[in-house]
Amino acid sequence: MLALVVLGESAFASPRAAFDKLKSLQGIWTIESNGKKLSIDATYDVASKNSVVTEYFGKELSVFTIDKERLVMSHFCNIGNQPRLSLKETSNPDVLEFDMFEIGNSKSSELPHVYKVIYDFTKKDRINLELVWKNKGVDESEKYLLSRK
Repeated sequence: MLALVVLGESAFASPRAAFDKLKSLQGIWTIESNGKKLSIDATYDVASKNSVVTEYFGKELSVFTIDKERLVMSHFCNIGNQPRLSLKETSNPDVLEFDMFEIGNSKSSELPHVYKVIYDFTKKDRINLELVWKNKGVDESEKYLLSRK
């Protein structure tokens, strides 16, 4: 009996492919939460010779860059801390999940901070965005729908 084994490529988006996905967001996006349009926009830009993607979500800033072959997100939060997150390997290349690996400007891990961010690119010109917070050890989630303006 002959057995045939086919090894397929992983569906995981490489850090560079994921970074290209983020670059494709360049422009202005409306933001909805719980079915209601917010008064703020999300703005994405590509800078520094295409090596950085910036995200302004209202007045919060996140910066994406490739660092030693991993995709890193630095989030400058309105509450003053700066979590750093890196792309997690997942089975769906249209879902970019970032997990925190360190945090700056925080006196305690018990203080509120973002520790997971998920971008779901499965719909054209619409992004599902989820921010997961730790607040005194309890998870809190914020979900948004971004639509290209």
